[in-house]
Amino acid sequence: MTGQTDISNLSIARKQLFAGNFQAAHAAAQQALKDDPQAVEAVLVMAAIAVEHGNGPGAEKLCSIAAQTGHRSCWLAVLEARVALMQQDQERARERALVAFELGTDDPHIANQLGVALSRTGRHAEAVQPFRTAVAGAAGNADYRYNLAVALQFSGDLADAEREFHALVAMQPDHAKGWGALVQLAHEPEPGWDAALSQLFDDSKDVESRLTIGHALARLAEERQDWDTSLKWLDRAKAPKAAEVAHDRSAAEAIADAAIAAGGAGSFADIPSGDERPIFIVGMPRSGTTLVERILTSHPNVRSVGELSDFAILLKQELRTPGQLVLEPALLQAASTAPDLTAVGKAYLQRLSQLAGDTPHFIDKMPFNAFFTPAILRALPGARVICLRRSPFDVLFANYRQLFATGFSYYSYAYDFGDTAHFVAGFERMANAFEASLPPARFLPVRYEEVIADQRGQTERLLAFCGLEWDDACMEFHRNAEPVATASAVQVRSPIYTSSVEKWRRYGEGSERAIDELGKYGIEA
Repeated sequence: MTGQTDISNLSIARKQLFAGNFQAAHAAAQQALKDDPQAVEAVLVMAAIAVEHGNGPGAEKLCSIAAQTGHRSCWLAVLEARVALMQQDQERARERALVAFELGTDDPHIANQLGVALSRTGRHAEAVQPFRTAVAGAAGNADYRYNLAVALQFSGDLADAEREFHALVAMQPDHAKGWGALVQLAHEPEPGWDAALSQLFDDSKDVESRLTIGHALARLAEERQDWDTSLKWLDRAKAPKAAEVAHDRSAAEAIADAAIAAGGAGSFADIPSGDERPIFIVGMPRSGTTLVERILTSHPNVRSVGELSDFAILLKQELRTPGQLVLEPALLQAASTAPDLTAVGKAYLQRLSQLAGDTPHFIDKMPFNAFFTPAILRALPGARVICLRRSPFDVLFANYRQLFATGFSYYSYAYDFGDTAHFVAGFERMANAFEASLPPARFLPVRYEEVIADQRGQTERLLAFCGLEWDDACMEFHRNAEPVATASAVQVRSPIYTSSVEKWRRYGEGSERAIDELGKYGIEA
């Protein structure tokens, strides 16, 4: 029986799925399969339910069943990309997301999932189109509009992004993430925003919402140059989240210790040899990594592949250390004692070939790859690593002020001022050790303040380190139209400015707190 009953059950299954009613969706999909065992879309509904419940193996099996029938659709490719992301297989996720993009869809819910898959695999420019389809087909869905606005911001369409954020908070005045993004992006904060957000903060009982709204209120206080009020909002907003994540300082110390030991114990080629395409830009978040990336990618022989976890994931897969975490002491220790890491380097280069294309050099700008620097230099004898250094006081405030993705445990330090200072001090200790132990032809420390003070000289130094000829475009990096998927997406579209240097001194009580906290680790102002 394949008539009206099957069509109705499939329709019900899809409707219930995208409404989040998974039990009803599963029942309708099962009935559709009973009516017609060839109803492939019913299998896709069940695969989507498995994905939503974190059941990667189940979702993978269901997608395979659908594919074996010869079925080919945007939805299947999107589901395959989502499964690959669950499995931390970035290469397959990118490939399936691009297949889905080529196939296209008019369904707003599938289009939104496609946009998310593209964004999570670094294809931010391509993500805009499916997000537009999602908003056009489900105009009342605030989260779809938020996703579109973020994609527009990353792609450099800042005016359109701001309009979308305005539309979002007008449609849903309590959308915390929308407010947080709008306040960061808006050129002119509106007079009523402080009162509205303060009330929203008081009314909300959700830790995540209060965290986001508190960051927005801190930003508004900064706009008024009321620095210590800004810091008080951050303290108030972050405290519940800090209690929830319970950052472990001893674990952070162990990671830094393991990285330092790896830098002192490894055998590294003194000069680049072999495949010299990879350039890694590393450092603390908010230390200038995006600025240096934009300078270098303005050169015609360099392109960025984004902030990738691929190297660390491949290292984990090769060395098979226990547990789910990638940034952890056991992996760093195993990498330092492994007799040969060339298999990791080979797999990395093979995986990056699709993203990098035939460009002479590509940049991988995952800041916390800094901890893997010794392993990178061993696994990729042609690779170069540029490590950004910035005043630890400015880095302390820049990280504490930043609302990082709350789903990543690596940023657990950023919810408490003291924890942030401790983590910054650990990074400083590691970076100092690397400067002393790693070959200067392959590891280049770059001071953010020196780039700001001497853009020409530091750009010449960066290009020479990478083996690149001078190109005037590097001095006009702000004209670079490539997407930027970091917190610096707005700033790096402006020329060099000096207002972020020594910014920490603008705080009154806050600067005293910083001197006290960093002073515990021997770091003086």
